[in-house]
Amino acid sequence: MFQEKINTVKKVCPEVSRILDYGCGYEPVLKELLEMEGYQVNAYDPFFFPNGDSQKEYDLIISTETFEHFKEPQEDLKRLTPKISEKGYLAVMTCFYPEKKNSFCIESLSKWYYKRDPTHVAFYGQKTFSWIAEEFEMKICHNNKSNFIIFQKK
Repeated sequence: MFQEKINTVKKVCPEVSRILDYGCGYEPVLKELLEMEGYQVNAYDPFFFPNGDSQKEYDLIISTETFEHFKEPQEDLKRLTPKISEKGYLAVMTCFYPEKKNSFCIESLSKWYYKRDPTHVAFYGQKTFSWIAEEFEMKICHNNKSNFIIFQKK
C-alpha cells in the first residue's frame, strides 16, 4: 500500500527531500520506508509523536488515513499549509466518498464501508478537493480519484 504511494510521490514530486509524515500513528512505517528511499522524514501524531514536527517547513507533508479523522478539516489545513515550503506538496490518502458523474451519490454512500468507522468524521470528494486547492492556493497535480491526491502550492 505504501510503496505505491511512494512511487507516485517520486514521480510527481521529484525535488522533494524534507518530509513530514502527518498522523503517522504509533508505528511510523511510512516514515521508515521513506527514509530507506533517502528522504529526511519527521513523524507527527498528536497522540504518539506530539513533538515530531520539529522543522518549520517541509517539501512534502504526507498524510495517510488521517484526514477522515479531522473534526475541523479547514482549521487543520490552516495549521498544515504554512508548513509546506514554497512550491511544496501536500499528499493525502483517504478513501474518497462515492460519486457518480462527479456528484455525490447517496445510494452508494449507504453501502460505503468507510463511513461505518465512528472515528471517521470527515469525508472528501472531487468538489471538496477542488475547494481545498482554491482555498489554500494550491493546484492538484495528482488525483487517482479513489484514495490518493497530491496538491502543490502555487
